[in-house]
Amino acid sequence: MVSATETPLSVLAGCEVWLVPPPTGVRTAILTSARMVPKGTLLTLSGVTDIDTARALVGRDLLVDSSALPSDFFVAEPAAEGFDGFSVYDDTHGDLGTIVETIETGANDVWVLAGPLGEILVPVIEQVVLEIDLERSTIKVELLAGLLDEAE
Repeated sequence: MVSATETPLSVLAGCEVWLVPPPTGVRTAILTSARMVPKGTLLTLSGVTDIDTARALVGRDLLVDSSALPSDFFVAEPAAEGFDGFSVYDDTHGDLGTIVETIETGANDVWVLAGPLGEILVPVIEQVVLEIDLERSTIKVELLAGLLDEAE
């Protein structure tokens, strides 16, 4: 498994996970253990007892209800949906604008910002999204080279 979090997945032991898209016969499972191995994280899921069932899970996403997450659980690449209207800024350019749309791509989501520098497309990846303040509806980013017109 490749994780989208910096927090060890072992803290989710005992949590119910949803498999997306669900394979035939297995829609949810309980994550019974998670441990780091050289190629990522090895998970043990209830009901997955043979290699054929395990192979059917390859390439699937595992979702966890956010209410089951520990308070210090940080998702490195946050789900981009639901942030429309948030203000986005960075230390170099200041106010970049407001999120007006989220574009879903195969690799990662992209926020469309409308603001004083015009329209900016911001990839929702760990290297760019530094901090999300839900109380203030603000997001701090560090723009990668080439995301703004050089004349800006």
